Amino acid sequence: MLRGMHARTRAFGRLLAHRGPALGLYATAVILVPLGLRSPTPAPSASSSSPTLEPAARAPAVADAEGQRALSGIWWRYEAGLQGDPLRFYYFHGDGTGLYRYGKIGLTNTHSFDYDVHGERLVLDFRKSGEHYEVPFTLRERGDGEGRDWLELREDPREPGATRYFRESAAIVEPGSQRSASPSADLGPAPAGHMWIDLRPYATGGRGFALYQLRAAGIDGRGVGWFHRGDFDDWSTEALTYRITGDRLELYFSLAGQAEVTSFAVQRDGEGPRTLELADDPRDYWHPHRYTDAGPSFGAALAPLELELALLGEGSKCSDGRAP
Repeated sequence: MLRGMHARTRAFGRLLAHRGPALGLYATAVILVPLGLRSPTPAPSASSSSPTLEPAARAPAVADAEGQRALSGIWWRYEAGLQGDPLRFYYFHGDGTGLYRYGKIGLTNTHSFDYDVHGERLVLDFRKSGEHYEVPFTLRERGDGEGRDWLELREDPREPGATRYFRESAAIVEPGSQRSASPSADLGPAPAGHMWIDLRPYATGGRGFALYQLRAAGIDGRGVGWFHRGDFDDWSTEALTYRITGDRLELYFSLAGQAEVTSFAVQRDGEGPRTLELADDPRDYWHPHRYTDAGPSFGAALAPLELELALLGEGSKCSDGRAP
């Protein structure tokens, strides 16, 4: 069965070998705060807006570049918290693209969207679902004695009513600035320090992935990482710790409290990239699973989107014909 994956592995290896410079990696801004560390703050209550699912039927509007830039940065729903505390934020890159992340610290889901500002309305188009919202909002930038900016969505599409979010910095992260390792760095024993992906096209269009992202290991073979699953518009992220002992990989999924062990092998097929074979992959129902080396790990939680943009660096399109 594993031999049947060689063709996909070689194809992905060619993409990695010939990819051009990464495009604007807006999602890597969230790398600054691995999975987020936030806890609850109160929010006002009001009725939520309803989505429109046919954005193509609307007349095009001129983008408000100044309004887009005014929202740049991460807008947090919750204060710094602990493992298992709720997490929600909007991230606006300042160019009309953004992300919404929700869940708990240790297990989250991420949706990508396009946005614009029309007067006092924030227009959100979620890419995966096609949902369209026009949300009344108020932006209050920090003044004397105020350490934060505040964004109030009076009809928050992802909360039951009006919601306030705070921004501590309008900074964004540009392409590659959060990479934490180079191929020659001391990352620990393989597969430590790398991202390992199973990327495959869907017959219905688009591409999906499963991805283990392992940060560099210590001298005892221990490290932290994340498991991502989904597609490049909608994916989940699960925090984990790991330990490498010989040909055994111990995985502990933090929020689930799940400890697993599998044997593994890292090898190279001719001129292609290395592969990681898990004999009992706990995130594929303990089935054998092969992953391809996608390079040194970096940051924390948004590796899937950076890989997507890197693969599209030569101007190619997704398998469904959609540009990034």
